[in-house]
Amino acid sequence: MWKHPAAHTRQLSDATGTPMDLLIDWIRAGKFPSTYSQLDYPCESCRAPIYTGRLCHSCMGTFRMAALDIQTRIPRRTAIGIFSVAGRAKSY
Repeated sequence: MWKHPAAHTRQLSDATGTPMDLLIDWIRAGKFPSTYSQLDYPCESCRAPIYTGRLCHSCMGTFRMAALDIQTRIPRRTAIGIFSVAGRAKSY
């Protein structure tokens, strides 16, 4: 690896005989220094190659939009005992 710091995960696996699953676990766990910036692993949602985190930017945006949509549907209690669901207030 010292001679080829730009090696990709598949190249490292082939050269060392280490199974991809084991390499991916090590990369996710941060076992390799940032010098080896080309070591990628699959997004947990769509399997696209990523270099940090658990999700790619596309999936992160999808999950963020879904969370915001759910959040707007949850009833919110105001200070005076009025619940608001998606902009409609109800008194209880």
